[in-house]
Amino acid sequence: MGHLRTFLQLFLAATFLFSAYTKAIAPGFFEVLLEQQGIVPNRLYGAWATRAIIALEIWLGICLLLSFYVRFVLRFSFALLIVFSIHLGYLIAVGETGNCGCFGEMISMTPLASLGKNLILLVVNGFLLCFRYKGSKKPKITWALLPLLFGAAVVIWPVQTQPDEVVEKFPAFEQNSGIDFSQGEYLVAILNLGCEHCQEAAQQLAEWQNQGIELPEVVALFFAEGDTTVDAFNTITNTNYPYQMIDVNTFFDLIGSSPPRVYWIQDGGVKHYWDETLGDDFLTTFAP
Repeated sequence: MGHLRTFLQLFLAATFLFSAYTKAIAPGFFEVLLEQQGIVPNRLYGAWATRAIIALEIWLGICLLLSFYVRFVLRFSFALLIVFSIHLGYLIAVGETGNCGCFGEMISMTPLASLGKNLILLVVNGFLLCFRYKGSKKPKITWALLPLLFGAAVVIWPVQTQPDEVVEKFPAFEQNSGIDFSQGEYLVAILNLGCEHCQEAAQQLAEWQNQGIELPEVVALFFAEGDTTVDAFNTITNTNYPYQMIDVNTFFDLIGSSPPRVYWIQDGGVKHYWDETLGDDFLTTFAP
C-alpha cells in the first residue's frame, strides 16, 4: 500500500507540474481564455492571474514531489480541484464546448472532458488524504517558495502594459521588401488564417483601398491555426498583403481579447490600434 501511495502522490505532483508547463509555454492563450470565460474583467488581470496560477501549480507539484506539508497541500489541492470543477460545470451548463484551457493549448479539452479528468484527480487526492503524514517534511522555506515562484514567473513572462512594447515583437521583413517598422507608416494586421472575423477585417481593408481611401501600407502577420493556408486566405478575402508568419506566443502577445487586431504604426511607435471590428472610428481616422 505504501508503494501505491507514493506512486499516486508522484502522479498528482506530475499532473500539477505538467499543467503549469502547458500554461507557461503559451501564457497569452490562457490570459485570453480567462477573460473570455468571465473569470477576470480584462486581459491585464488575466496576465497576472495566469502567472499566479502557474506559480501555484508549480508550488503544489514541488511540495507533493518533495513531501513538504503533504496533508495541508492535499487538502488545499482537493479544495482547488472542487472550485475548478464547479467552474467547469458552469461552462458545461452554458453550452461551452471549446478548449477549457486546463492544459493550455497543448492538449485541447472540452469542459466535459476536463471535468472527468478532475473527478479522477479528486479520487486520487481523496485516497491520499486517507493516509497519515506525520513524517512529512516541513521546512519553512516551503512558504517562501510560492512568492518566489510568482516573482520568477513575472520575470520570465513579463506582463505587457505599454502598447509600444508590441513593435519589438514584430518580425523583420526582408530588406528588399522595403518594409521597416522603425521608419514610415503602416497598418499591421494581426490575423488568424482560420478566423472568420480576421478574414472579414482583411477583406474590409481591401475594399476601402479599392474605394480610394488612402490608407497606410497594410502588412499582415499571420498565425496558422487549422488547415487554412495563406493562399486560401488570400482567395477568400481577395487580398495579397505582404506578410510574415508568427508563432502562437507572438500572436497572443499582439492581440487583445480576441483577433483580429490592427495597429497603426508610425516610425516604430503605436499611434493607435483597433480590436475585432473596423468601423466608423477607423474610417474617420483615415477618411474624415
